Amino acid sequence: MKKLERRRPTARRGLSTAVSLLFIIFSLTIVSTIAYSYALNRMGNRKEDLKLYAAEEKMLDMEEAISDVTWSPGSVRTLAFSDYGGQLRTEPSTNHLLINITMDGSTYTIFDDDTGQIIYELPSTVIGRYDAWIRGDDRSIVNHSASYQAQMNVELGEEFEELITRYRPLLSSSTGDLVSDRRINNIRIYIINLNSSETIESGGEFHVKAVGDSVTTTVHNYDLDASVTEIEIKAVLKGTQGTIEVPITTGPSGSTVRIEVVICNVKIEEVNV
Repeated sequence: MKKLERRRPTARRGLSTAVSLLFIIFSLTIVSTIAYSYALNRMGNRKEDLKLYAAEEKMLDMEEAISDVTWSPGSVRTLAFSDYGGQLRTEPSTNHLLINITMDGSTYTIFDDDTGQIIYELPSTVIGRYDAWIRGDDRSIVNHSASYQAQMNVELGEEFEELITRYRPLLSSSTGDLVSDRRINNIRIYIINLNSSETIESGGEFHVKAVGDSVTTTVHNYDLDASVTEIEIKAVLKGTQGTIEVPITTGPSGSTVRIEVVICNVKIEEVNV
C-alpha cells in the first residue's frame, strides 16, 4: 500500500503535463489559423490594390491618348485594357459646360452643351481613394498654358468608387492692333468635347481608341466704350462655378473684344479585335 501511495503524485504530474501539452498545441493551432487567415486577407487586399494602381495608370494612358489626338483631326490612338477588376464607361451626355461673358453690365452665353466624360469603376480595395485628384484640380476653367485641361479624380458612384476623366476649358488672351481708334483684345477659349463618343460599358480585356474628329471655331465680336477695362468669364462645369477676370486694353474710341471659342471634338470608340 505504501508503494502505491508513493506512485500517485507521479501519475497526477503526468496527467497535468499531458493536459498542458494539449492546451499549448490547441493554442498554437488557433494562433496559426488566425495568422494564416490574416496573411491570406493581406495578400488578397494587396492584389486588389495592385489592380487599382494598374487601372489608374491605364486611365492616365487614356487621357494622354486623348491629348495626343486633340487638335489633330484624323489622328487615332488605340489602347488595350486588361482585366483590372472594374468596368469602363463612357457618358457622352454628361459633364455639362456653360460659359457666360459679362461686360459693360450685359451677359452673353457663348457655350452651353454637354462635353462628356469617361469613368472606370475601381475594384474593391482597402485603400481610401475617395476625392483624390490624379490629374488637375477642381477649378472649372483655367488660364495658364501649364495647367491641365484634364480633370481626373475619384468620386463615389452608386456602387463603387469611380475614377472620372473629363475636360475643362482653357482660356488665353492677348492685345492686338489699334483699328479705327479701337484696341483689339483677343480672347480664345479652348474646349475638348467628348460628346460624340460611343456609349461604352466594357470590363475584362478590351480595346478602345481615341479619334481626333474635328475642330470648329466660332467668333464673337463686341465693341465696348473706353470706360470698360475688364470683362468677366464664368464657366459652370458639372455644377462647379469658376470665374476669370480678363483686363481690357482700350484705345481713344474704346475697344473691340474678339472672343474665339475653339472646340476640338474627340470620339472614344470600342475596337473589335
